[in-house]
Amino acid sequence: MAIARTIDRRLFFILDRAHTQLAKEADAYLSTRSGVSTSQAAVLIYLGYHDNCRLTELAEGTGRNNAAITGLVTRMENDGLVERVKLTTDRRAKAVSLTDTGWALREDVMNDFRDFNEKLVKGLTESEVDATLKFLQKAPENVKDK
Repeated sequence: MAIARTIDRRLFFILDRAHTQLAKEADAYLSTRSGVSTSQAAVLIYLGYHDNCRLTELAEGTGRNNAAITGLVTRMENDGLVERVKLTTDRRAKAVSLTDTGWALREDVMNDFRDFNEKLVKGLTESEVDATLKFLQKAPENVKDK
């Protein structure tokens, strides 16, 4: 017989549910404001800090696999947000860069995320936000097989 708890402490399942709900809300929020998905926003933001990077670096930096990032970059290239450029160090490899349109949209996305983050932490103290950030950064490390 299981003991009933007043508070659900199945942390992974709570995180998974929260992630699903937050991703849905963030997608809707960005879609109505900037007209992009969270995946596209991640690319715009990452390239703003690492413009002209290789696809593999972009995939790793945004937490997506190579196949997913290739399709995403192709769609964003068709929308005029990014472009692929040949690397001078390796003629077979290509890098991804923001276009002028991509840079402008990135600024909108950054502002939208600032607003979304303000909503996200509403009612939390600074120390609660700090503790949450620490946990979310540490948790993946904790569960890796070493």
